[in-house]
Amino acid sequence: MDGSGEARRDALFMAAVNPVDGTMAQVQISYERMQAVGRRSIVNAKECGFLVPEILQKPFAIFEGIRRDVDDDKWGCGWRCYCGIPTRSFRQDGSEGPPYKNQVYVVFVNDDGVAYNWRWEKSDETDSRLPINHESRFTRRLL
Repeated sequence: MDGSGEARRDALFMAAVNPVDGTMAQVQISYERMQAVGRRSIVNAKECGFLVPEILQKPFAIFEGIRRDVDDDKWGCGWRCYCGIPTRSFRQDGSEGPPYKNQVYVVFVNDDGVAYNWRWEKSDETDSRLPINHESRFTRRLL
């Protein structure tokens, strides 16, 4: 997607590492999705605004080929999962705290370059920088 025309008005574009060549690519999040997330809580709004871009731009790992339906996009084909440990978390009152212990932050991006889901998940027992069961959840690791 080139980020022009109607889509530009409907979505926010963020920089994300392209795991194929290390350049920066664009990932989009629809304004509708951001508003829905923001209505849930200040924590969800701040995660969308701060943690999602941080993980997209400085991931520890990027996986491709989502194997679990729960991880897949309802409107398209799930494609990549960016993951890492962000520099902070957010408390219920919106204040900053340290990252959660034994958890990683994951951002799912579909094959159209749309971030459609993001959340904290338990980390793997063998490498706390990766999500639990990463070997069986994804087809391959790109980064």
